[in-house]
Amino acid sequence: MWKKEPFGKLSSGKECSLYTADTGTGVRISITDYGISLVSFVFTDSDSERDVLLGFDDVSGYETHDFYSGCIVGRVASRIADGKFELDGKEYQLTLNNNNDTHLHGGFIGLSKVVWDCEIVGDTLQFSHTQPDGTEGYPGNLEVVVTVSIRTKSRGGKITGTFLSLDMSARCDQATPINLTFHPYFNMDGQDSGSALDNKLTVFDYAGYLPMDPETVLPTGEILSCKGTPFNLDISRIGDLIVDVPGGYDHTFHLCAKSGFVVPAAEIASKDEKYRIRVLTDQPGMHVYSGNFLNGSKGKGGAVYDKHGGIALEAQNFPNAVNVPSFPSCILPVGEEYKRNITFSFCF
Repeated sequence: MWKKEPFGKLSSGKECSLYTADTGTGVRISITDYGISLVSFVFTDSDSERDVLLGFDDVSGYETHDFYSGCIVGRVASRIADGKFELDGKEYQLTLNNNNDTHLHGGFIGLSKVVWDCEIVGDTLQFSHTQPDGTEGYPGNLEVVVTVSIRTKSRGGKITGTFLSLDMSARCDQATPINLTFHPYFNMDGQDSGSALDNKLTVFDYAGYLPMDPETVLPTGEILSCKGTPFNLDISRIGDLIVDVPGGYDHTFHLCAKSGFVVPAAEIASKDEKYRIRVLTDQPGMHVYSGNFLNGSKGKGGAVYDKHGGIALEAQNFPNAVNVPSFPSCILPVGEEYKRNITFSFCF
């Protein structure tokens, strides 16, 4: 199913690869081994194609740009206040890669800016990487495996759904915080269509949203009701609500899913609702980021990604959970396995 081809070289001269699968169901998916970046989700029919993921034509774009396009992020996704946390009586200082006062998405290199080992096993891709003890300030040697698989659903002999599943697992030889996610930017009207504010967004079955401190962009620790607010997203045109969100969306929704169950968390649709992608997960949170700091980078085919050119949907634990006792724990004890899933369902 997966076809491997060259995807260019990094500045170091190291070669990277692109893995592409034509599902045979009107969807074509491409992923690179650099940061396990999701490069393209292409809807195909008899007379047209539509790529709905922001990204770049070769690996050099992923190396030089810093808006985490499509990649895995971690060891801890999102922000950690002052880059500090205490674990087992010891204080750790992480790298400060965001405004010199915050640790963001695992640091300067993290898991995003490395080439992962990749093996094609049957119809799956198996990516693996070991992050050494002390990387970005984190404790322990972290062994991470991400298994990528595609499956379909049928009814009455007709294919009714296509799913891309990302199974993330990790073990560490010291207790460590961990919060892995993927950071795809969607524009369901096409990655080269300009603003994504005409896209329609739904967040399912949530208990509320986490308000952010406008200066630190960190959660205040509260969970507030979405009713009667611009956070009540129900097949909502994003541009109609974002005007009432100062700075744009960069907020986490508290999902109601029971631990261990993969359930629908969010769905983003084109303005005519013909093309839709649903995100399913067993994570406790869905972070919605409206591309507030996209700044005119040139992407695939010369497309220009301006502010709000893409909407990132990041299934993850709560930001700064390592420092907020009331949030779900993000600590992985020695001897235990971290396991989380993110699945994308394609509908058109």
